[in-house]
Amino acid sequence: MTREFEFNPANVNTILSQTWRYLQAAVETETHPWRLGTLATVSEERPRARTVVLRNFLPEQRELICYTDLRSDKISELKQTPWMEWVAYDSITRVQIRLRGSATVHANDDVSAVHWENSSPEHRRGYITVAAPGIRTEAPEPNLPDYLFDRLPNDEEAQLGYQNFAVIVCRIEHLDWLQLRRNGHLAAQFLWTDKWEGHWKFA
Repeated sequence: MTREFEFNPANVNTILSQTWRYLQAAVETETHPWRLGTLATVSEERPRARTVVLRNFLPEQRELICYTDLRSDKISELKQTPWMEWVAYDSITRVQIRLRGSATVHANDDVSAVHWENSSPEHRRGYITVAAPGIRTEAPEPNLPDYLFDRLPNDEEAQLGYQNFAVIVCRIEHLDWLQLRRNGHLAAQFLWTDKWEGHWKFA
């Protein structure tokens, strides 16, 4: 597979524009390496990290969007401490990004309603669960009611999952970019004030 992260070494801002193009591609392409990222939160002054799916990216608003179960740990963590960091890596281009900022949780509101309406029946099925995430079970089994093991929910059944559905909107104010190279790594940093300001830095 060939894929290159193209930028102009004389202009650090080309890193930023290419990063935005990659994130948009990750939203549109299920196999893109940045489609799955790591979302880190804070709990009792300790880091918590997990893989999430990038569902949308709004560059003008500086927002990354993912979905989760409203009862998951990350929701209570973000409500208590909204600071987060999102990490993605591409093993072909060997580029890692770390996106830092704050997160807002949306559930049972206009934002979550729009995202729910745009989701597929297969995706909605994941929120029609028999127990909250993290509850102990005596055997390895899917967290689904028996009647949905081998089929997708109909429209009426799918609505049962909406009460557990949450949208996490991450607003970015800090971007660290790193490309691993055998002859010396390259790194850049971008900070948001009233605009993005970037500079190269040593890796």
